[in-house]
Amino acid sequence: MRLIKMTGGLGNQMFIYAFYMRMKARYRHTRIDLSDMMHYRVHNGYELHRLFPSLPEDEFCMPQKAKKVMEFLLFTTVLERKQPTDSLRPFLRRRLWPLVYFKGFYQSERFFADIADDVRRAFLFDERLAGDRTRQLLELIDADPLAVSIHVRRGDYLEPRTWRNTGCVCRAEYYRDAVRMMEQQLGAKPHYYVFSDDIAWVNENLPLGNATYVSWNVKQDAWQDMMLMSRCRHHIICNSTFSWWGAWLNSRRDKVVVAPDRWFAHTEAPHILPAGWLRVPVSIPDEVLNACN
Repeated sequence: MRLIKMTGGLGNQMFIYAFYMRMKARYRHTRIDLSDMMHYRVHNGYELHRLFPSLPEDEFCMPQKAKKVMEFLLFTTVLERKQPTDSLRPFLRRRLWPLVYFKGFYQSERFFADIADDVRRAFLFDERLAGDRTRQLLELIDADPLAVSIHVRRGDYLEPRTWRNTGCVCRAEYYRDAVRMMEQQLGAKPHYYVFSDDIAWVNENLPLGNATYVSWNVKQDAWQDMMLMSRCRHHIICNSTFSWWGAWLNSRRDKVVVAPDRWFAHTEAPHILPAGWLRVPVSIPDEVLNACN
């Protein structure tokens, strides 16, 4: 049996589940381990089966302490962060010992590129679960040939521990450069649909003109932002797995996706952006760089 640990917010849960789908296609005795999610209260807890009820019920779950003992005594553990980044072999190869436990986030399309269509079908949002205001906006986006999503994440990214490696990457300069790149690519002035937990900051730092601001989907309704993003024609994302999926779920071949060329300030993530996504150079603040010297 192969167990894959589930953790994180919605974007990370989707990456882990997509990796599980790839693993399950190759090794049928593969299951998602929800043991650590039983008491997980960060973000909105475990969301996948609430949002995508057609996903099969095939989870493994047992009391957290008992699971840790079982993992230590019986399983070979494969930590993603300790594997070479140039090969998937450590994850997919057959092993002599049948009990293998996988821990990681698998934040790259390469983990599931060969089943991309299956993943998009698995993560098909049900519009009927959305609120009235979201459904009304969805109709406008679907009818807009120049709909461009912009995701600006502030909130938890401003907390000191998160800011140092993640929150400091996509600052105002990045968004202004990304807007210029998008408009050069499209050769036209698009309509921007801005998704943010800090609309006041966006208005102050990013003059867009033709824009619709979305801020009403909070807490357990936050997934509706991802659904709306995915229906836009083109995307400006930040270094967030939430906006990554908002862009990736758009299956149009002619979409333009603009992203920062770094995902973290101090950690390399060479495979996180799919081929074809445009990269905007970002600068890391001196005080962040100096803090680690």
